[in-house]
This record gives sequence, structure tokens and C-alpha cells, in this order.
Amino acid sequence: MISGILNSLDGQHFDVAIIGAGINGASAAQHISAAGYRVLIVDQEDFANGASSRSSRLLHCGLRHLANGSSVYEILMRPDKLLRSLKTVRDDMVARDEIVQTIPDRVKAINFCLPIYQSDTYAPWHLDSAFAMLRLSSPAGVPLDYRRYSANQLDQVPIAPWFRDVEQLRSVVVFREYIFDWPERIALDALFDARRMGAEVHNYVKVVSLRQDISKDIWKLKLQDVSKKDNVQEVTSTLVLNLSGAWVDTVVGSTGQNTSQKCMGIKGIHIAVQLPPEFIDWGIFTYNSLGEPLYCLPWRGIHYVGLTRTPHMGDASGVFATDQEIDWMLRETNRCLPALGLTRTDILYSWAGVNPLTYDVEEPMGSREIKIHDSSGDGLKGMLTLTGGAISTHRRVANRLLDRVRAVLPPSGSGQEICYQSAYRSAISKGTNSSGHIGKELLDEITRSVQDENPANLSDLLLRRLGVGWDADQGRELVDQIAAHAALDFGWSDAQIKSEINSYHKILAKNRRTPSAR
Repeated sequence: MISGILNSLDGQHFDVAIIGAGINGASAAQHISAAGYRVLIVDQEDFANGASSRSSRLLHCGLRHLANGSSVYEILMRPDKLLRSLKTVRDDMVARDEIVQTIPDRVKAINFCLPIYQSDTYAPWHLDSAFAMLRLSSPAGVPLDYRRYSANQLDQVPIAPWFRDVEQLRSVVVFREYIFDWPERIALDALFDARRMGAEVHNYVKVVSLRQDISKDIWKLKLQDVSKKDNVQEVTSTLVLNLSGAWVDTVVGSTGQNTSQKCMGIKGIHIAVQLPPEFIDWGIFTYNSLGEPLYCLPWRGIHYVGLTRTPHMGDASGVFATDQEIDWMLRETNRCLPALGLTRTDILYSWAGVNPLTYDVEEPMGSREIKIHDSSGDGLKGMLTLTGGAISTHRRVANRLLDRVRAVLPPSGSGQEICYQSAYRSAISKGTNSSGHIGKELLDEITRSVQDENPANLSDLLLRRLGVGWDADQGRELVDQIAAHAALDFGWSDAQIKSEINSYHKILAKNRRTPSAR
């Protein structure tokens, strides 16, 4: 948090105040600002530090909603769920088209394969039908490149020898999918575009009080500088968008109103490993021993495997993968790819996050339905709360929210043009030169990020501004040099540099941990 920012906000009025600067909050701020509204967006942590930075990074085509492990009979017996799935598939395909065409530098195409076994509940023709449906759901026609290989054509799938029970394979489906590189950067791009259009965009600002002034039909928000807790200022807003992810129920509860549960937090973990060269640009979509999806995805020369699904109650901050969870994921990876013979020592790092799904009494693990809750019925006029919503669909969510805002409030300003193409580079040379020093391109990017993108510390810089914290070594090779250069703009002393480096290593040890030695 930049000193003095809250003081400058004190007493100001906004059309829309957005709580939560993850991918959905960021996109909402961008689209609503472009429509001419005066927007404030705040987050109690860094931008995109929650679920947005801890996802599977997969730009889903929607197959998971059609090939969900259920039999055709089970699907047909629940036409309501089928219709919801088809709508979700349509949303996913539209989003896929839009993102690939507008920000191609932020995604990477991969070969994604799905092995079909004799014991599976669906047959090869079911996948043929599913992909025909997916193609019909794609208005822009970004290619799926769907191919299906029979058991005697497995030589055309270079990673097939590592599959389990090869003799039981009926077929292997291969299609084109995309990986985000990296989701945090997409959120930052949207936030800084919103700022360009006049939005107030602030990290490390906590909403400590949220109250309605019914007489004036406005909301009063008390904002606290997280780094200086005695600095509390008040702003007002006509509308409040509660886009705080796993914390949405907490935010609603802070109003003092008793309301029903809206969010179901589901914890998921991933492990990162180094796989043989044959796996480069190849990913796998299969099912674990519980019949739930398991992904093995290539990213920056490594692969990560996930996802677990366990209900999570309480605070979602600082969640991490336990040894037990890592071991389970390791066993499931070896079950699906037994020839790899992975052990704990092969794990480069792990991560965990809490996915804020929609609470549904009929869905014990939460519903993936994207839902905008109007809190007027709970006595909270002018508050909208979002549950569900993946990275893939962030723009469609933003436009839905904009429609809801427009329905009750005219813009106070003029509209502007959205710029999805970021002015900031996404591909930085992260290596060192022959003398062991980082290059000028990265040095310039460090300076620009510190001066223009509100990082509060070294971890913000490495993980969410530069992305080097996601490399195989998690930025350990470069951390000392990056910290020393960033110190010039942060104004850090030698002691502060050392403290920032130590803090970064502590974050890696806790939240990006490898399993403990046995």
C-alpha cells in the first residue's frame, strides 16, 4: 500500500465499490469502468493472490462438464443438470474463443489427451458426440483439432507408453487446449486498464466496516491500510459488488445481516514435477481412483498434476498442501502414469487454493454454476455477490455484472474503449548472462513493476508481477539479484533486502512447499 492513498480517498463517492481483486473483480472493474462508472476496487491482500493464482491454469473447452465420469443413463436421468451443463459448456467455449483471439500472448496451445479404457462408463462414440457438441458451441470456431486414435494407433501419441493398463485401452482422444500464462498477469492487465480509465485500484486495503445509509440510499465503507492499521478512512458507494471469492459470506456477514450461505469453498492442491522430454507440450485429462478429473499439464518446461477436491471451512488465507495431500496426489499420478515411478524427491513444489463454488444443498461439493446473488431480499439493497466463475469465463461474468449495474444505475461519466492487449510484456528473459547477471530486459521490468504496479514486497514482485516464482527453482537463482535491483525503487536498506529475501523463502516453505522428508 502506497502511503497516503487512503487519505486521498477519504470522503469520496463511487458509483460502484468492488471488494476483491481476483480475476473476476479485476475484469468487473475493467468492464464497468469502460461503461462510464466511477469504480473503486480493493483487496485485503495482493491483487490475484487468492484462487486466481492457485488454479489449474486451464482454459477449459467445457469437456469436463460433458465427460464428467457419469454414465449416459445417469446424465439423462437429471435433465436439469444436463441443461446446466450445456449452458456452462456454451459459456466455456465462447470464453475460449474470445480469450484466444484477443490475448493470444497470454495463452499457450497444448496437446490434451484423454485415454478411454474398457471399464469406463462412456464409449469412444460418446466422446465423438461430445466434441461435435463443443464445435457447435464455438461461435468463432477456434480449432479443437479433435482426433481419436484406436488402440493400434497409439504410436501417434508419444506419451501413450506411460499410460496405465495400456492393454485395456480402447482409444485415445487428442484435442487442442490452452494454458494460461499466467492468470495473475491477466488479472493485473485488467486492473491496470481499469486504472487507466479512472478506477481507483488498491491492494492491501481491507474493508473493516460495511454499512447501509438507507436514508441516502448509499453504502458506507471504512477502509483500513493493512500496513498501518491506525489509518482508517471512509468512502461511500451507490452499489457494492462482493467479489471476494472464498470470503463472500464473511463480507455479507460483516453488514450485520443474517443471510443464507452462498459459497461452498473447495480446497484443491497441485504438485509440480519434471517429466520426460516426450511430455513436452502434452497434457492428460483422465480420472483418479475416486472418479474425479485428474489433470497433468505442461507449463514452462515442467508439469503440474491436480486436482484434489475437499470441502474447506474457515479462512482461505495461507492454505497449503499437507504431506498427506501431496502423498495422495503422488499415488494418483503414479496410478495413472505408473511407468514414471515418481517419488517425493521428484516434487519441485506444490500449491493449494480454495475454489469459491456456489452453495447448493443438492451438491455436497458445491455447484459450478456461476451465480450472481441479489442481496436486496436480505435487506441489503445495492449489493451483488458472486459465487462460482472460473478464470476462463471472467469476461462473461464481468459483462453479466455490468448488465446488473446498468439496470439500476446510470453511469456518471462517459464510456471508454477497453484494451485487452496489455502494455506490459509477458515473456521476460529470466536467465542470466555469461557473467551470471540478469539481463537489461528483466532489470527494466523490475523497475517498471515496482514503480507502476503496486507491489508491496518482494513476494508480490516475484510471484505476481514477474512470474519467476513459478519457474522450476521458484526464482531462487535470481532472488538475490532481483531484490538488490528492486531495492533501488523500494528504498530498502541492506537489512531490509535481507528481510525481504528471508520472507520470500518462508512463503515458499509454507505455501509452495515440498513434502517433509520421511
